[in-house]
Amino acid sequence: MQTKEIISITKKLRLLYVEDDDASRDATLELLENFFDSIFFARDGQEGINLFKEHEFDIVLSDINMPKVTGLEMLEQIRFIDKDIPVLFLSAHNTSDYLSDGVALGIDGYLMKPLKLNNLLVVLVKICERIEYKRFAKEYQNTLELEVSKKTQELDKKLYIDELTGIFNRYSFFEDIKSVITPIVFIVDINKFKIINEIYGSEVGSVVLKEFALFLKEFTQDTSYRVYRLSGDEFIIRDTVDYIDHEKYEKDMKRFFNSIHDFHVLVDGESISIEVTIGISTSQTDAFECAKIALDYAKARNRPYEMYSMSIDKRSEAQDALAWKERTKSAIEDGRIVPVYQPIVDIHANPVKYEALMRLKNEETGELITPFFFLDIAIKTGLYSALSSHIIFESLHLLDTSSHVISFNFTYGDIKNETLINEIEAFLKISPNIGNRAVFEIVESENIESYADIKYFIKKFRKYGVRFAIDDFGSGFSNFEYILEIEPDYLKIDGSLVKNIDIDEKAHILVSAIVGFSHKLGIKVIAEYVHSKVIFEMLKKLDVDEYQGFYFSEPLENIKEIQR
Repeated sequence: MQTKEIISITKKLRLLYVEDDDASRDATLELLENFFDSIFFARDGQEGINLFKEHEFDIVLSDINMPKVTGLEMLEQIRFIDKDIPVLFLSAHNTSDYLSDGVALGIDGYLMKPLKLNNLLVVLVKICERIEYKRFAKEYQNTLELEVSKKTQELDKKLYIDELTGIFNRYSFFEDIKSVITPIVFIVDINKFKIINEIYGSEVGSVVLKEFALFLKEFTQDTSYRVYRLSGDEFIIRDTVDYIDHEKYEKDMKRFFNSIHDFHVLVDGESISIEVTIGISTSQTDAFECAKIALDYAKARNRPYEMYSMSIDKRSEAQDALAWKERTKSAIEDGRIVPVYQPIVDIHANPVKYEALMRLKNEETGELITPFFFLDIAIKTGLYSALSSHIIFESLHLLDTSSHVISFNFTYGDIKNETLINEIEAFLKISPNIGNRAVFEIVESENIESYADIKYFIKKFRKYGVRFAIDDFGSGFSNFEYILEIEPDYLKIDGSLVKNIDIDEKAHILVSAIVGFSHKLGIKVIAEYVHSKVIFEMLKKLDVDEYQGFYFSEPLENIKEIQR
């Protein structure tokens, strides 16, 4: 197909172009406008989904890495609306993960940035052929039935048969599986196939794929199995049964791996062998997805194959994580991340200070939700910094307008956040009378990379009168040399030691030792998780200086309620 012929087709088509980078978009649009008169563009995946729902398009061209919704996530939603529309990815990244994920979702082409004319023409030829075949069949169905039938057969061959190997393709598999009540699915992945291409070249790689497809056909000959090429180096073996015989499939797997030991491809006198990993699903629902989960599980554990089971399926956990991410993001935007305050008391149970803690307020009920449900997700998704900063500055403003002493939690990530630290220092400079009523609690963690960072942080704020505590001391990481170096004002004994001190003799001995060496160093000791009078009295006998826990008060939004 000549360039002029391609342009004559593409000029009639509507293109959706999704790209978040302005420079890339402008450069690409300049090339695309030579082919398309009707171009809609979006700046991220969510905007692209919205446009796709509002308008009809013939082709989608999208970047992969974008904020809010990625190109892969957008493609997944587009496929629910239209499973056949041609979709091309344009990216600066050429990784197997992107390629395999894209192919699994039915991508029609993968282009590298910056977009080159020759590369664009290659994929447009295939897409235009498909579009022309469909248009031809529609326009001449009634008058040219024989010709249409011929073209349809050619199209079916391209649609259902893998061009390289001659076996059924991905599209054929998903069409076939629709009518199968009990599908048995084996996803067969050639391990490290990329290395074969890198060492011997893509032509040799193609030979290996064709020979492996032939091996699979021979292995499944005279059986009820059917073989497909899913994508790249992934193949599928499918079975259709009335009942599931697990023992049969275990035997077939052993037979398969015995056979593959003898599989070799001779190229220019060299013998190339391969290894594979297989994911198996006997699930009646989501058979392909379940086999994919089993394959990933087997790969992660270097197993030759894995049978799908609920115990290895983490999709519900991922869905919960995504839901909490959205809830947390919404709470930040709506101002529903709030500080609560829990008293720290002396031996007479009188409050001497208050620890600022984080809660997420339920939008409908007003219930205060603890960080247990959302903090880990916030850290993994980049939302933690906004949460921490908000709680710290809300509490600093309370310090500035009251006479309370308030303690704040600082993770190692907070300490390394230069913007946050500089903003806190600027606040203390304009409110010089609050530093001596602030206690910064450093959360002890294995993530601490350098004690020098901690020492610099303490030195920076001691000049404003700030006191320092080591939080969660005794939780399993405690470095005594570290304590000697930074000379904190307080050690907060971790609740895991305190909560069972009345029944755990080892915890009692360890708490006693912590109090003893701390006092010798001039460090005051605070016990967390004091939840009963018995534990309070035992800690007083151990000479603990201050106490915190639900025995005195749960964390509340209003300090006056605690005092009352």
